[in-house]
Amino acid sequence: MAEPSPEQAVAPQKDVDPDRALLTRLWRDYLAPQRGRLILAFVYMAIYAAATAAYLFVVQTVIDAGADTSVGDYARLILPFIIGIPLISAATNYLQRVATNSISLNAVAAMQQDMFDAALNVDLATLSREPTGTLISRFVSDVGVVGNALIRVVGNLVRDLLSVLFVITAMLVQSWQLSLAMAVFGLALAPLIALSRRMRGSATEAQAHVGLITAQLKESLDGARLIRAYGLEDRERARLGESFTTRIRLFLKLVSQQARVDPILEVLGGLAIAGVLIFGIWMIRQDAVTPGEIVAVLTGLLILAPRLRALGTMNNVVQEMLASLSRVFALADLRSNVLEAPDAIALDNIQGSVELRNVSFAYADGTKALKGVSISAKVGERIALVGPSGGGKSTILNLVPRLFDASEGEVLIDGHNVRSLTLASLRQHIALVSQHVTLFSDTIAENIALGRAGSPRDAIIAAAKAADAHDFINALPAGYDTVLGESGDTLSGGQRQRLSIARAILRDATILLLDEATSALDAESEAKVQAALDRLSEGRTTLVIAHRLATIKGADRVYVIEDGQVTEQGTEAELRQKRGVFARLKALQSD
Repeated sequence: MAEPSPEQAVAPQKDVDPDRALLTRLWRDYLAPQRGRLILAFVYMAIYAAATAAYLFVVQTVIDAGADTSVGDYARLILPFIIGIPLISAATNYLQRVATNSISLNAVAAMQQDMFDAALNVDLATLSREPTGTLISRFVSDVGVVGNALIRVVGNLVRDLLSVLFVITAMLVQSWQLSLAMAVFGLALAPLIALSRRMRGSATEAQAHVGLITAQLKESLDGARLIRAYGLEDRERARLGESFTTRIRLFLKLVSQQARVDPILEVLGGLAIAGVLIFGIWMIRQDAVTPGEIVAVLTGLLILAPRLRALGTMNNVVQEMLASLSRVFALADLRSNVLEAPDAIALDNIQGSVELRNVSFAYADGTKALKGVSISAKVGERIALVGPSGGGKSTILNLVPRLFDASEGEVLIDGHNVRSLTLASLRQHIALVSQHVTLFSDTIAENIALGRAGSPRDAIIAAAKAADAHDFINALPAGYDTVLGESGDTLSGGQRQRLSIARAILRDATILLLDEATSALDAESEAKVQAALDRLSEGRTTLVIAHRLATIKGADRVYVIEDGQVTEQGTEAELRQKRGVFARLKALQSD
């Protein structure tokens, strides 16, 4: 069954509200496991809200008792509250902020882990549908939006809601008639709801564009050498400049929508205060309230105003968070098409025969990479795959360790369909050496040891010697403990390739996959790398892709792959005599 696109991956069923589904999942997977912290944070918030509401009673007492109480009694009555309430407010506000930030950071870390696990486990065909920069944007930008929103929602929303409830209760206790002025804030509901709907779309568009910019930046920075060599600086400046300008436009649109909330609540707050003053003066003349009660209600309105504004903007924050959450969960929900069968067997003693039987493979967009390919490699044989670029050679190699799964046909190891084997037992017997060498920002020794984790230093050195890498490693300042930069860019192409071969030698795998391992090297480096590859291939079943036909000497059999099909097969001598595609390619490279 075809894998859903990232945008569809978390699409809920039609009868389920999508926002509720996102929030339910956020609570279930990332907040509910932190119940202890949440309860503690809520306790702090409740104490903070109660202390905030207590100001109203202090104000009422200050006004009404001030005229009839001596200075000493007045101080003893008021000072403990004036000093104590701010201390309680400050302490509980600090403690709840620490707790809510901890909750948010833990939730974000768990999301990133789930996203990374999904990206790590999904098959390459699914993962390659989106640019790397766009995926990175989800880890950084979208998760950042969710994290900041959680801090505000879990902390400010609950704290401000409790404060509003406590303050309103205190206002009603002071004078329920004057407190009716708060009803004016209900007029803000309709415009705020309309704004939130528009903001959801704007937030989604803005965050998607951040992903595009991230992808474009990665392209430009990765291609810095080409850009300078071809004088493409102006082109890239214009391309990224247009994206930056679009980002400004999208975020300004979002900010302008957010900015409309405060003025609406500000005007309504002014109307409420005016109503309390006018109605309060009339009630004083009727002896229905005291001056202290009026001031207490006004104080309540002043306390409520910023919190109501914060709650009004909170919906904006939630809409942005939901837009980012859908993108975060879309990545976290990616599932591999390469699944391990429930009854998969562990094949510990692989001999090394490889066979493809009538194998076809199509990408998600329908593009057919392979069409009925049949290839056979007996134990210890060296099989070469040659032919024009884009013919499907790399796809064949990817099918052997199940980086992809065949759409039709069978891939067999020692007569076992690879789908019937556990992924771990299959892949532990396969080593890959590609033209694109992957090196990590770690020591040279650790990069070689990736072939077999936990290998002793002696084994690492022996592998490096076999790969003709020992001498140049020793010439480095820290030898095997030299820390490589990003992708090992401080090393030459030949040096990086020999480290990759050392890694494969240390792995000591039965099946070896060589994907144009010498195509990007100069003649001297190619000779050294080829010699190392020959040593590596001894006694192993080897499938090698080669554009330079000189590198396939000694191959037991050659398969010519064109347009996803095997068009010729045989030994090198046999294919020369056929005067077909292989002979033509050989002649071109001999000129």
